[in-house]
Amino acid sequence: MSEFADKVVIVTGAARGLGRVTALAFAGEGARVVISDIDRAGGEETLEMVRQAGAQGLFLPTDVRVESEVEEMVAKTVESYGRLDCAVNNAGVVRFAPIDEETGESFDLHVDTNLRGVFHCMKHEIRQMKKNGGGAIVNQSSVTGSLTGNPTESLYAASKGGVDGLTKSVALEVAKHGISVNAIAACGIDAPGDVFHQWMEREGISAEEAGKMFPIGRLGQADELTAAVLFLCSEKARFILGHLLVIDGGWIAR
Repeated sequence: MSEFADKVVIVTGAARGLGRVTALAFAGEGARVVISDIDRAGGEETLEMVRQAGAQGLFLPTDVRVESEVEEMVAKTVESYGRLDCAVNNAGVVRFAPIDEETGESFDLHVDTNLRGVFHCMKHEIRQMKKNGGGAIVNQSSVTGSLTGNPTESLYAASKGGVDGLTKSVALEVAKHGISVNAIAACGIDAPGDVFHQWMEREGISAEEAGKMFPIGRLGQADELTAAVLFLCSEKARFILGHLLVIDGGWIAR
């Protein structure tokens, strides 16, 4: 039996992309999955996929920019399932524009969603995990952040770089409570709706063409991402704290 059987997991931004494939991976391991997103139609669709996989689940519409909604999301999770074991903070946005065409509104959107949203989630997830006696959190960062930049993604990069710093510091705060906090920097995962796919669509690049940009010669498969998320949430990874795990087919190493 999987160690995640009957564990309770929150996945934010799970209406599509990396969040959806992550939710389905936990469902496949028998976890009870709480799906969070502002996209109600996409969230309900993911929930149906979770149930078709034979797992229990909930969809809780949540705007991670609003702390009261995040607090309610965690409270409803505990009300429904009694505890919170793992959380994957994946909700995020990207808007492509050169810096001299960016706006204060765009800055606020990126920072409030990608960085403040992770802060809100970790704050309330950790409060509950302390009551449980432990847990695991994985924040979805990006190679475009503290590792590298990308033209027209300056605000996205700034917000994700903040996630990296937040992850490291919070990991040190909560290690003594049996809570592990890490982040993943993914790039080129074949999960429709994620940031890389949005960039492909914007540039008019096919999956085959995009795959040739990576040293491995292809895009990553969903399970090549989710295997890492599951590992970081597992008991085997409890000695890994404050780490940024790159999953990118050699994109950065090149």
